[in-house]
Amino acid sequence: MGKSHKAIIQQSHKRSRDFGIQNDAALKRKLLTPEELKKTLKKNEELLEITIPVIEELHEFLRGTGFVIILTDLKGCILEITGDAEPLEDARKQSLVRGAFMDEKSIGTNALGSALIENAPVQVTATEHVVPAFHKWTCSAAPIHDLSGSIVGALNLTGSNNLAHPHTLGMVVAAVSAIEYSYNNLSIQKQLDNSNQFAFAMMNNLSYGLFAMDLNDDILWVNDTACRSINIRRLQLINIPIDSIFPGWKSVKEAILGHDTYLDVEGRFNIPRHNEKYLFSAYLIKPKESEILGYLLAFREYSGILKIINQYAGNTTRYTFDDLIGESRLMKELIGYCKTIARNPSTVLITGESGTGKEIIAQSIHHASPRHDAAFVAINCGAISETLIESELFGYVEGAFTGAKKGGRPGKFELADKGTLFLDEIGEMPYDMQVKLLRTIQEKAVTRVGSDTPIPVNVRIIAATNRNLAEEVKAGRFRLDLYYRINVIEVKVPSLSERREDIAQLVQYFLKTKAAKYDIPIPEIKPKLMHRLEQYNWPGNIRELENLMEKAVILNGKITEGDLIRNHPDEHENAPVETALPDPGHTTWNLDAIEKTTISQALAHHNHNISRTAAALGVSRNTLYLKMKKFGIQP
Repeated sequence: MGKSHKAIIQQSHKRSRDFGIQNDAALKRKLLTPEELKKTLKKNEELLEITIPVIEELHEFLRGTGFVIILTDLKGCILEITGDAEPLEDARKQSLVRGAFMDEKSIGTNALGSALIENAPVQVTATEHVVPAFHKWTCSAAPIHDLSGSIVGALNLTGSNNLAHPHTLGMVVAAVSAIEYSYNNLSIQKQLDNSNQFAFAMMNNLSYGLFAMDLNDDILWVNDTACRSINIRRLQLINIPIDSIFPGWKSVKEAILGHDTYLDVEGRFNIPRHNEKYLFSAYLIKPKESEILGYLLAFREYSGILKIINQYAGNTTRYTFDDLIGESRLMKELIGYCKTIARNPSTVLITGESGTGKEIIAQSIHHASPRHDAAFVAINCGAISETLIESELFGYVEGAFTGAKKGGRPGKFELADKGTLFLDEIGEMPYDMQVKLLRTIQEKAVTRVGSDTPIPVNVRIIAATNRNLAEEVKAGRFRLDLYYRINVIEVKVPSLSERREDIAQLVQYFLKTKAAKYDIPIPEIKPKLMHRLEQYNWPGNIRELENLMEKAVILNGKITEGDLIRNHPDEHENAPVETALPDPGHTTWNLDAIEKTTISQALAHHNHNISRTAAALGVSRNTLYLKMKKFGIQP
C-alpha cells in the first residue's frame, strides 16, 4: 500500500531541511550550460519523441486555463516546458526553464521532485511547498517508466494554487499512462526491429542461398547469398513464381507436402547464361500445431561443396617449386621450364623413371598456375582395378551398380573442376578406358556411370608415366589419339644418376627431415660413404635415397656400402629371378604360394621398383598391384 499524501509531504519537508532549503535565499538553482543541455536533450531524444505529442495535445486541451506543462528527465532536469503565456512567464522568473533542475535537492519540496523520489504521483499545493516563492502554485506530477519499470522522467502540471483540484493529478497520471504506453510500444517495436535486423543479418550472411515462398509459390524474400550466387537483384525476384526460375519446384513441393525429406539434391536454375550446379534442400514453414505458412528453398553451390570435399580428402598441393632440392644444371632448367608452362592451361605429360618425383613436379606446376586456389586431384591409373577405374574417374549415380552409395558420388573429374587432375601412371590405364578418357577430354564433360546426362567440367590434365608411351603405342597398348591429346607439353624429369651433383644436398636434406621426424640427432655420413653414394646408380632414384637415409638416421649413420645393391643395376637388371620351387618329389603343389614367393623375390631383387619388377615378371603394373594386394605384399 502506498504512502499517504500527508506522509509524502512530511518526508519531503524533512529532506528539504536536510538539503538546507528553507526559504527563497536557500534555493540551489542549478542550470545546464547550452552545450550540456544539448547533450542531455540528445540523451533523452527517445523520451522527447514520444512525450512531445502528448504534451502538445494536453496543452491544447488546457489552453487558457492558466497551466504550465513541464517534462523532466530522471534527475529532474527540465527537458521541455510549455503552457499559457502568463504562468510560463512566472515560471521563467523563477528560473524554471529548459536545463534547470526541479529535484528536491535544488528547490525543496515540489510535486515533480517528490514524484521522482517516491516513485509515485504527487500533488503539492500552496504552503506545502517549503520555499515561499512557490506558495502561489499548485503542482501535480507523476513519474514516467520504461518497459522494465525504471524511471526515465516525470511530467508536471503547474498552475495557480486556486486551481488546485484532485482531478488535475488524475489528468497528469492519464497523460503519463499514454506516454508509457507509447514508450513501451516503441521499446517493443525497437526490440522487434532489432530482432529482425539480427535475423536478416544471420540470413544474409549464411553460406547458402535462401528463398521464402508463400502458399501461392510466389517469392516473398531472398537472402543476399542467393542474389550474389545467381547474380540477380532482390527486387527482380520478389513476387515472381519460384517455378519461373526453378522448374523442378512442383515435384519438390509435392515431396515436402508428402512429408518426404528433400535434402542436398543436385539441380540447376533455369536462368539464361547461368549453368552453375547446386545442391537444393526444401522445407515447410510450419509453426508447431499450426497451418503451413509457406516454403523455404535453400541451395549451395556444388563447386563449394567440392572444395570442402577436396580439402578434407587431401586434394590439395603440398609441394611447390621451392620444395625441389637441387642446384644442378638439369634441375635449374627443369624448374625454369615448368614455371613457364605452369601459367597456361595446356595438358602436360611428365615422363621419367619411377621415384624421380613426378608428382612433386605436377603439384608444383598446379601451385604456380592460375588454378592454384582450386583442387589438385590425383589418381594412380595403375593402382585401381579395371572394374573400378571408370567410376573413380567419372563418378556414378544412385543405383548404378550393386554397392553404389545413396545419392551417387562424383568422380575425380568433377572433384577437380576448375583445378588440376593428375593422372599418374597413365601408361597403365586399361585400353577400353583410354577411349572414354579421350572423349571426356575432347568434350570437356563427364557422364557418370548409370547416367546419360553430361556434366560440364573445366579441368587441366597433367599425366605422368615411367613408360615410353611411343613404344606402347607401337605395341598396341596405348591409343595414338590419346597419346597426342595428352602429350601437348612434355616434361622429362631426370633420373638421380643424371644429376649426381645434387646427391649430397639431397642426403643432407633427408637426414635432417628424418631426424626431425624421429626426434633424434642428425647422423654423420663419412666422406668415403658419401663418395660411394654419389657414384651409385640409384635405380630407385630419389625414393630409394630417401629410404636409405631414413635407415641411416635410425641406425645413427651406421650404414655401409653393403646396404646398397652391390652391383650396378645395368649389370643385373634383366637377370632372371631365381625362385625357390618345391621339391619335384612333393605330391602337393600350392600355386598361390609359388606365385607369392616369386613376386616377393622379384620385388626384393629389383629393390621394390614396381615397373622393373612387372617388366621382369612379364605382367602389367596393374596386374602386379592386384597380385600384391591379393597376397598381402607391401609395395
